[in-house]
Amino acid sequence: MNTILSTTLALLIGTIITVNGIAVAADDIINEAKSAVNGANLHQLATVLELYYSDYGYYPNVSGGEALINKLSEEGYILNQPFDSSVFQYQPTADGQDYSLSLAN
Repeated sequence: MNTILSTTLALLIGTIITVNGIAVAADDIINEAKSAVNGANLHQLATVLELYYSDYGYYPNVSGGEALINKLSEEGYILNQPFDSSVFQYQPTADGQDYSLSLAN
């Protein structure tokens, strides 16, 4: 009887450890994926900003990620808004001749 109880208890503890380990790994994978998507979106925004500059001779005169996404959408540079604007920080500098674009912390 003790052997069955020990085996059952060992299996139960092993299962709990395995399930918790998988859950932690899944959270890490999801966070890494979000980070990769945000980095790719940041690169895409930089490309769109260069197109905007090419057309107008200055960068959009707005502050913040949400304002930037809205401006670029209104102007037709972004057709769909798959971006989470809260993860971006944008600020034009040098009278629109340069800008600062980064991921928010």
